Amino acid sequence: MTLVMTVAAVWGVLQLFAVSWPTCSVRLSTVLLAFAVGVYGCGVATALVELAYTRLYAHQSGQSLATVVNTTSYTVAPWAEELLKVSPLLLAGLSSKVRRQWGLTDFTVLGAALGSGFGLLEAVLRYGLDANRAIARGGGWIIPDSLAPPYVPGLGQVLAAWLPAPFSQLDMLGPPATETFSHLVWTAMAGFGVGLLWRARGWLRLLSVVPLAIAAAHHTVNNYAVQKSTSQAAHWLDSLNGKTWAAPLVCLAIAVLADLRQIHRGRRIVPGVVLASERVDDDSLGALLRYAARRLPWSLLIVLRYVRIRRSLLYASAASPDTAEDLRRVVACFTARMEASDNPGAWRRLNVRDLLKATRTDRGPRRRWLLLMPCVLALPSLMFLGVGSFPSTAGLQKFFSAGSGPKILMGFGIAALAWIAYQLTTLLRLWRTASAQPMAEWVAVHRFRVGIALGSATTGALLLWRGFGSAGPGGRAIHTFHLLDALNTFLVYLGFALLLLSLLALFPPGGLALAGGGALGALTAEAVFNAGLLGSAGIVLMAVGAEGTGSGGEDSSSAGEPTRRSTDPATSDRVGAAREQKVAELTNGTVPSGEPGKPGLKVTKPGAGTTDVDVIGGDGSYIAVGGPAKARNLAKFGEKCHILKYAAEQRGVRAQVYLEEGTPDPALNLARKILGDGNVHTFTR
Repeated sequence: MTLVMTVAAVWGVLQLFAVSWPTCSVRLSTVLLAFAVGVYGCGVATALVELAYTRLYAHQSGQSLATVVNTTSYTVAPWAEELLKVSPLLLAGLSSKVRRQWGLTDFTVLGAALGSGFGLLEAVLRYGLDANRAIARGGGWIIPDSLAPPYVPGLGQVLAAWLPAPFSQLDMLGPPATETFSHLVWTAMAGFGVGLLWRARGWLRLLSVVPLAIAAAHHTVNNYAVQKSTSQAAHWLDSLNGKTWAAPLVCLAIAVLADLRQIHRGRRIVPGVVLASERVDDDSLGALLRYAARRLPWSLLIVLRYVRIRRSLLYASAASPDTAEDLRRVVACFTARMEASDNPGAWRRLNVRDLLKATRTDRGPRRRWLLLMPCVLALPSLMFLGVGSFPSTAGLQKFFSAGSGPKILMGFGIAALAWIAYQLTTLLRLWRTASAQPMAEWVAVHRFRVGIALGSATTGALLLWRGFGSAGPGGRAIHTFHLLDALNTFLVYLGFALLLLSLLALFPPGGLALAGGGALGALTAEAVFNAGLLGSAGIVLMAVGAEGTGSGGEDSSSAGEPTRRSTDPATSDRVGAAREQKVAELTNGTVPSGEPGKPGLKVTKPGAGTTDVDVIGGDGSYIAVGGPAKARNLAKFGEKCHILKYAAEQRGVRAQVYLEEGTPDPALNLARKILGDGNVHTFTR
């Protein structure tokens, strides 16, 4: 059932993300990361705050803790929860990049993701261990604990519902139904309010309080009706619940209209960031669809990411044109590469499989362990809360709930806590580097991951204290009369299971960079693009862009401009000759052909083929010389590097590659992977 509850919580977020497509600028991966922040960041922070003020007030007032918890549940708690759930967006907006590059739509969708994650945590804490007593009914499961039992919907009901809740409260005599996910609705409204705070100007900012106040008021009525089921509030709640499904749609409709206005304003301020085909045909959607159909799925992925990053630029330009220059250069680079590849011939010549195989990151033993470790550590939790959460497999959940099961989860939890500490250290070390990136989404992703790691580490420390104390691995993590009803079943081993799942939210290890390199180490427009703006799709775009500009000799280009190549063999020979002559001068070497530009010394590797040694260095090293065209066929370039390395080793000399400035990073990285960093150089002709 836990798995189905998770699907329900995520499904509502996906629905709003799809509706927000016309103006949303954040990626789905960022939205799902915000979902994880709702679980491990907002959930943990809310628990600690409510735990603190309920016990403090009970101590000072002399009232029982149960009375204080019941009273604050419909007075202080709703307002505190809504503020804490939306706090990641408030903190993210402190970054000038974020508040300029995100639209109202982005804040609304991310708010929905935060609330959905928080609500899922509450649902799992309440009913994640009830698989053994669940009764199948109406395609879902009833947990018989009262006359209005909780109902967990089946997968078919979830996928057919709008914003489905992970569980619903039913009348035992009534038909099973799926309710609207209240936490998602409330925080979507609150996120819209935060967007108004950061995006609006002047007196319009005052309106930001309204959506948050409405969400908190509805939350208050909901909690009051639970405590006072016979009061007038219960009738108000029935009326409100019938309309809550529309609240996120109203917020998104307003956000989309406002963001479309900002996009049109940004186009007037930065008119040059459109494809040539968009300008010629005066049909932006048609031009993008034609490009997207070039080579599915890669061309589609490229178009989707291009549209989103361009929206970020337009939002930033509309808010403050003078502060978006770094992002403009990135988008200009992106536009130039797409224009260079906007022809069917370039895609026909590209072998994507060989390209990705040739550029795959070298996965040595350390790298493989870094990727494998969190997957292995999360396995017990996936078995416990995933596979074992259905009535038919409840025996597996029973195994982890008694005997040695809690100790197994605790042991894995200790290892997970050490792993999270390593992750947190890496993320904090990259704080300033992340802040310097031109894209707000990278900054926000880094902050979200820090929030997840902090929340998980705090939870892990509490669980270790309770697990090694009197409670033990199978005891309660918090004493009776907890701040939230959900925490009444918060057992230590359940906490360790949730801790293990946080490793999946922090995957891959190290976040945006394992050791401070990669995307977070690049600050120029070209370097940012090459370092990981698109992942595998970016590698494909760089290669197809090189294919699309022709063949023959090539000339270096600046960031944001397509590389132009000559098809004249004589020109190609002159370019090659100039390069070899320059490298010979740099290395005090000689050109073995005797005439720069002509085929050099042939060397062979048995079973692999032959290649040319263009220059023999002053120290006798074998040197290959080239330029941007090497990126057009990385598989072939890699083979040539291997042959050169083999031949040099047979002669007891070094194998080196000199590539002209402007050569795409994948070619440089591939050569470094094969020959070593010290044997790959760039030069200016």
